[in-house]
Amino acid sequence: GQGYVLKPEYLREDSHAEGSESEDAASFDVDGALTGGSPRHLSIRVLSGFCLPKSAEKKSSSSTINPFVRVTLYDGSPATPSPAFRTHVVEGNGLNPVWNGPEAADFACANPGVGVLLFAVYDHCNVTKTDLFVGASAMPVSCLREGYRCVSLFDSNNARSGAMKHASLFVKVKIES
Repeated sequence: GQGYVLKPEYLREDSHAEGSESEDAASFDVDGALTGGSPRHLSIRVLSGFCLPKSAEKKSSSSTINPFVRVTLYDGSPATPSPAFRTHVVEGNGLNPVWNGPEAADFACANPGVGVLLFAVYDHCNVTKTDLFVGASAMPVSCLREGYRCVSLFDSNNARSGAMKHASLFVKVKIES
C-alpha cells in the first residue's frame, strides 16, 4: 500500500483524452470528473503509538521524547492551507504514547481520487519550544478502509530501518460518503 497515487480513472480513460472523437466524449461530465468520485467525510482518531524513536537531532540526549501527531489532508482542493489536526503532547513517553481522547481529525475530502492523508509525528522540546520531526507516513484516501488500522512510520529518508523498524501509530478510521 505505500508508494505513489495512480491518476483517477477519469484521467486514465482513452475515451476522454484531449482530441478524442468518440460518442462518449460528448456526454462527458466535466464537473463529476473533477471530483474524482463522490466527496467523502473522514474521521481519524489517533489512539496510540508504538516504539517511537528519538528524533535525529535528539539522539545524543538521555531525555525521552514528548510526541504529538499532526494529521493533514492534501486533496487538491483550493483550501489554503490544507486542513490539519493536531493531538495533544504526551509528556515523556515515546515507547507507547496514548492519545485515546474523544477528539478526532474530521476532514471533508472533495477529491478522494487524488487525496493523500499525511500522518506526521513530532517531538515537542520543552526547553527550546520547537517541534522535532520523528517520522511520518502518507497514504491515498482511496486506499483507506474503515476500522482500526496500524500506520507504519518512516524516517526523513523514507526508510524503516534501525530505530524506525517497528515505529507505528494505531488509528481508528471512519468514512462517510
